[in-house]
Amino acid sequence: MMPIPMDEILTELSDQAFEASRLRRIGVHTTPDQVSAEMLVELEAAGDAMRFVDADGRIAWKATPRLCDHLRDLERDAQDDLEDV
Repeated sequence: MMPIPMDEILTELSDQAFEASRLRRIGVHTTPDQVSAEMLVELEAAGDAMRFVDADGRIAWKATPRLCDHLRDLERDAQDDLEDV
């Protein structure tokens, strides 16, 4: 199966989702592509991922500006928490 083309943010989220699913499964084996596809469906439905046509003419996915802003806010909050310690 060909990997799903995603930007760096979605690839990282997909890797984290796959690792989480791997840790909680019992006897059921899912592939990274299955986890990525399920994650993309959920993120796209929530407005956090969008499809586009990449330079090679393939359909790919990228994080929406809203998701990028949310992740930046989380990073700033984490930095602020570290400075308060």
